[in-house]
Amino acid sequence: MEAAIRGYVESYCPIIYLSTYEEDDADRLVSSVSSGRKIIEWNMASGHVDFSTKRSLAEYANLEAALETWLDMELSAHTLVVKDAHLALRENPLAVTRLKALANNIVTRPDVNATVFLVSSQAYIPPELEKFITIFELPLPAESQLLKQIAEFAGDYAVEISDDDLASLAHAFRGLSKHEVSQLLRRAYQDGGEINRDDVQLVLAEKEQIIKKCGTLELVRVKERLDDIGGLARLKAWLRQKSQVLSRLSEARKFGVEAPKGIMIVGMPGCGKSLAAKAAAALFQLPLLRLDVGSLMGKYVGESEANMRKALKQADAISPCVLWIDELEKAFVGMGSGNTGSEVASRLFGYFLTWMQEKESSVFVLATANDISALPAELMRKGRFDEIFYVDFPNEKERTSIFEVHLRRRGKLTTDIDCYKLAAATDGFSGADIESVIKDTIEKAFVDGKVALSNDRVMEMVRSTQPLSKVMPDKVKEYQEKFRQTKIKSAS
Repeated sequence: MEAAIRGYVESYCPIIYLSTYEEDDADRLVSSVSSGRKIIEWNMASGHVDFSTKRSLAEYANLEAALETWLDMELSAHTLVVKDAHLALRENPLAVTRLKALANNIVTRPDVNATVFLVSSQAYIPPELEKFITIFELPLPAESQLLKQIAEFAGDYAVEISDDDLASLAHAFRGLSKHEVSQLLRRAYQDGGEINRDDVQLVLAEKEQIIKKCGTLELVRVKERLDDIGGLARLKAWLRQKSQVLSRLSEARKFGVEAPKGIMIVGMPGCGKSLAAKAAAALFQLPLLRLDVGSLMGKYVGESEANMRKALKQADAISPCVLWIDELEKAFVGMGSGNTGSEVASRLFGYFLTWMQEKESSVFVLATANDISALPAELMRKGRFDEIFYVDFPNEKERTSIFEVHLRRRGKLTTDIDCYKLAAATDGFSGADIESVIKDTIEKAFVDGKVALSNDRVMEMVRSTQPLSKVMPDKVKEYQEKFRQTKIKSAS
């Protein structure tokens, strides 16, 4: 990356945008590519400062005033650095227009030789400046750099660390900045005076903090297991096979097996799609992150796309993990309708597709959807997901299993209840309908004096329950017909 940036500097690119949280790394990069040029820095906290010491050089001046000064200067061989650029430029038209004028001078006037570096934690590029800016996102440390950083820390503190522990920690530290890694290493050393693979728990706790601060991802605590799902035998078998690969991923890759990309589960509401997502994460023994696409939407131009990039970058950082997108068809609703909202959704969708296709991290994407007709064809083609499964209303055998699961979980599965008869009487019931029947029956038994459950009591609640297939028969038939036409693999 340094060579590429140096090339842009030497070819008189007017503005280079460095997107990073690590300002020290940005400073080292700017200093390296400036090749003896005079470096002038402005930041939002102190105004003009000495680039090396960060001490204020003059009375505070805002960015508009700083740019006015630079426009009047003789810029013969200068590097101009603007820190906190996204804050300084947003809703500041005077600063934008003066930066545009400065960029024009660099491009058109032979006596002006300068490069402007914008440095901030997130990219904000006003449309007026797009043609002048080249953006670089500074990468987080690679595993080889993390190995070196841990080894150097161990050497500085005279701590012995085995090669296996070193490799485990470096893998766990993936996705963290150098500063975050240094903090965690110091905490680990202070806690026990040593560093080993047991400190991975500290890393996971720190990554949970990253998720909370991100705001677009939610860490879902799961207690569901695959055995808690009645039916869906094909889906369960497929997930168990992928679990074998994920648990031995390094070995699988050496054998030639590609890392699993993900799965889409489509079908009727209340038939176990969300439950399968949680159970899959538990089976894989991976953290489950839920992406709320609605929370990505921002009020500024480009903010939604920046939020999407940030969310997926965080998922890459937390990997290996399961990324769950619930009701995918609503996430990118309105695409192709021609309004502003749909244009933003289209850009988000395009970025999401590109990420899915090109990601190298161990992020297993699990998407669920009800209305398959609302999904773009690009998402359904082979290569996006490893497999797409269709979940229909459970058949009689599956309903028997679902009754047994819910009764056993609540300690109510006795010889007084015939799950086969209950299953025969609940044609068209979803798994959620059956769970509701069991919960309501238990509640009624408690209100009636803690009486024991019986087949008659459960059957009475069955007769008083209207399942979704009867409440919305036309809509259900429409969904079923669409699923039959697409010939998606059945989960049962």
